[in-house]
Amino acid sequence: MRSSLSLRLLLTALVTTAMALVATAFVLNFLFRMYFEERVQDELETYLVLLSGNVGVSADGNIDITPLSDPRFNQPLSGYYWQIQIDDAPPILSPSFWAAPLDIARPETTGRIVYENLDIGRGESVAVARWIITTGQDSTRHEVYLAVAIDRTDLDASVAGFFSYSALALTLLGAALLAANWVQVKLGLKPLDKVRSDLGRIRDSTTDRLSDDYPSEVLPLAREVNRLLDSNADTLARVRTGAANLAHGLKTPLTIMHGVDRKMRRAGQDKLAEELSLEIKNIEYIVERELARSRDSHQMMRQCKLAPIAARLQKALARQPGAEHITWTLDIPEELRAPFDPFDLTELLGNLIDNAMKWAAGQITLRATSKGDTICLMVEDDGPGIPDATRDAVLERGNRLDAAKPGTGLGLSIAKDMALAHGCALSLHRAPLGGLQVRLTWPRLDA
Repeated sequence: MRSSLSLRLLLTALVTTAMALVATAFVLNFLFRMYFEERVQDELETYLVLLSGNVGVSADGNIDITPLSDPRFNQPLSGYYWQIQIDDAPPILSPSFWAAPLDIARPETTGRIVYENLDIGRGESVAVARWIITTGQDSTRHEVYLAVAIDRTDLDASVAGFFSYSALALTLLGAALLAANWVQVKLGLKPLDKVRSDLGRIRDSTTDRLSDDYPSEVLPLAREVNRLLDSNADTLARVRTGAANLAHGLKTPLTIMHGVDRKMRRAGQDKLAEELSLEIKNIEYIVERELARSRDSHQMMRQCKLAPIAARLQKALARQPGAEHITWTLDIPEELRAPFDPFDLTELLGNLIDNAMKWAAGQITLRATSKGDTICLMVEDDGPGIPDATRDAVLERGNRLDAAKPGTGLGLSIAKDMALAHGCALSLHRAPLGGLQVRLTWPRLDA
């Protein structure tokens, strides 16, 4: 199952970022709550100590309470309360109390402040600080139990509000981090896009190596690809050399077999000669096809300019014996490119020109045109041409219009196979000169 490296990195970033932000939200909320709890406890302790200093008990048990300076303790339902209990007497409540005293247990240790949160009903909660102090000595000794309470509604609302705002802020931060991760992934994987682009140029142009302009993490990959390209080039060179050696090695045995075929016909053994001729043609086709395949480097999908190769072929073939009467016309724009490397284009175009030279009465034209996104190369002669009904048959292996002409009838068939392997189309038409026009077409290439 294929997967996207970018998607995997982004999903990993999404999961880890979400986990980190959720953990951050809970940690911040916990720290914020702890901070406010400590603030509330400090405030309760302050009020409790002040209240303790404002309480006086006379020897006969009379209580003297000086009001706290904070007016909220005197305002009904303000959320700030205190209560005082001398020994087992009923508790004395602050003016802000609205109902019964707080039902809280006495601390076990005198002089030690105890903090707790107390639910007083109807969903209300208060933070309470309480302790026990003593006044007087012996018979005048009294135990004073003091408690101060603050409504937790504002505290809980502040904590909840902080959690909501922090969640929103962390969500926005998470979105920003994911966008940053996306940019990071794209920039981090950019060298791989460059590798792909460079490989595309190797496939479609004369460039045959990846550059060394890569980050250190990607450079070993580029070097290994270059080693692979070197190995492929060496293998292709060996195959081409072997193909040439095979062609030379089989040339003599095939010539001898043709001679045996002619002798058998002169001896009246036409049936055996026909069988031998058929097998010779099969061998020639197989050899020519496999040689063409081994010479064909279309797996590299390189490209080259048409005009220089066509001009070089024309000059070489025009010097062959029997070609002195041919007038050549070349009309190929310099900028046009074909999806072959120079070797393959020479092989293919050489086959087409060689076929035209066999049939031309005195004129051969090589021209190329560009129309829209399509390029067309045409090889034309002024020979007898091919009737419409037999043009498709000529492209089949071994079919020949005139057995008196030299050759095996394999050139056009092999040329067609090479064209198809390179994404081109080969077709036969009537030439303006009156003879055959071989038309090779392919999509326009980027230089």
